[in-house]
Amino acid sequence: MSRVGAIFLLLLAVIFAAVLWPRRPSSRRGPLARADSEEAVARALESVAMCLQAGLTPLQAIETVIEAAGASPGAGDAHPQLSAVLVEVRRALSRGEPAGKVWVRHTRQLPVLRLVAGAWSLTEASGSALRPAMTWSVAQVRAKRSAKERLDAVTAGAKSSMGLMLLLPLSGLPIGALVGVTPRELYGSLAAAISCVLGVCFAGGGLILARGMLRRAVRPRALARAAGDGSATYDDVADAAMLVTLSLRSGAGVVEALAAVADVSIARVRTELRRVVAAYRWGRSHRDAWSYADPAWQPLASALGLALEHGAAPAEAVAAAGERLAASEGARLEAAAGRAGTFLLVPLAVMFLPSFALTTMIPLTMALVPRGASG
Repeated sequence: MSRVGAIFLLLLAVIFAAVLWPRRPSSRRGPLARADSEEAVARALESVAMCLQAGLTPLQAIETVIEAAGASPGAGDAHPQLSAVLVEVRRALSRGEPAGKVWVRHTRQLPVLRLVAGAWSLTEASGSALRPAMTWSVAQVRAKRSAKERLDAVTAGAKSSMGLMLLLPLSGLPIGALVGVTPRELYGSLAAAISCVLGVCFAGGGLILARGMLRRAVRPRALARAAGDGSATYDDVADAAMLVTLSLRSGAGVVEALAAVADVSIARVRTELRRVVAAYRWGRSHRDAWSYADPAWQPLASALGLALEHGAAPAEAVAAAGERLAASEGARLEAAAGRAGTFLLVPLAVMFLPSFALTTMIPLTMALVPRGASG
């Protein structure tokens, strides 16, 4: 029996060490590391926009940002992927090739570049000025960063609650030390060891349940699934609406703007916009054309319909629709994250409190009862 207790105590010590041992910071994991990475990308893009506003050509702007990153200690390593993208963009511009394709090619690894890639590509296709498009796209990137930071602030309380709940099953040894029970006395018997193992299993299940609930709460709302078209979210629809606005402001017609945005969008958005464009070109009515797209596009379709019906310029109406889409999705995520803090009471009651009883209260009772009987 003592050998079983010794083995169990060793395993328990290993578990405690794995949970509590400080980890080395890594650039590849953790919300803080991801936030720093996105901030580095946003700063670099802002630098490109400021260089364009100062009157530099696109090639000169990219070269200036690359040189500035190399001159600052450690700045070149702030985001290696972005540095590689800028070098490729410079190479394309120096050869007289379109750089929009370079930006688009890297949006899978760096989704934050989607709006910049779309804006750059649209200006190259339409021949419009790059400076206002780049300034606009960087402002949109900053707005998305602000919305994400607000969401992180809302979820911080729920994440702290998960950490506190996880401490409950680990409180057996400190409480035992306070009442004078050694670890060997606390978990030395086979029954106490079995109880503690069950408690650890309950805690693990509760942690998985709590993380799953929080992950589902902050998951972006997706468009209805369609076979072979890939996936997209309401944020992707809002981004496409803002790119349509940019194309319309450059002088393109409605159908031409939709077709141009489709060419620089992700697969699902590209498929749906091309269906709408094809319907317009077949002579279908406005309502029939947008019936081929997901209902998530309804705000954009309504804005275009009102503008076309009354003969007004559609750019501002489409911009307002895109802003409403982004704002409503952000508000929905923040509200869902706030409710998740309340829903975490479910794993607390169902998993973590039984885990606390199995890892702490039952072994402690089994250790103290013989003392009381002998006394």
